[in-house]
Amino acid sequence: MFRLKFVALACLTCLASPSSAEVDVARPADCKLTINGKAIIKGKCVFTPTDTDGSFIIATKDDRFFAVVLVNTPGKASGYWNETPFSGHAHTPLGDLVQDGACWLNDDASICAY
Repeated sequence: MFRLKFVALACLTCLASPSSAEVDVARPADCKLTINGKAIIKGKCVFTPTDTDGSFIIATKDDRFFAVVLVNTPGKASGYWNETPFSGHAHTPLGDLVQDGACWLNDDASICAY
């Protein structure tokens, strides 16, 4: 009986761990999406982690614009954004990105969430 309780407690602990509990849970953040020198998102936004590897989405509060960072390997990712205001898919590639602190960037784009 003790073993069964221990296994049940261990399972509940895993379910409540921060890495799994925070995925797909949107929260407020300060964000910046800059493309070719133009600030598309700047200031308060909605930040949503999409997996435990560091991939995420940032979006304006009104869903006008959003960007997706898909982490491929630690420190390297692919970026996309919706470009057309209020469109529901990130159809425009931003290219390969490298991590620099809270930002993911290349020569043309930067996506930051703080």
